[in-house]
Amino acid sequence: MTDIDVRDIAAMRKQGDLGEYLRQAREQEAATNAARKRLVYRHTDLVDQLRLIGQNPWNGRIPPAEWGGAINTSPIRAQLLAIVAEAEKRTGQQQAAA
Repeated sequence: MTDIDVRDIAAMRKQGDLGEYLRQAREQEAATNAARKRLVYRHTDLVDQLRLIGQNPWNGRIPPAEWGGAINTSPIRAQLLAIVAEAEKRTGQQQAAA
């Protein structure tokens, strides 16, 4: 989904589309999280890294880049991004070798 602002929300509410938009956004986020989780959980060493940062079990969610109007500088977010990037890199290498 794309970024929306308060005008978009007001327009969707007026048109009766806001509920459907929110449902679709939740479904998309759940699917993305599930795919991320499957990708990372293929690698036991990456699961160990999740455990070390207190994220096991992990649902595949990565906190947003901005939080409360400020850039999210959480070290956990940075570590989750690195773990997912490593899993994606490994998957890319496996697909290239196949």
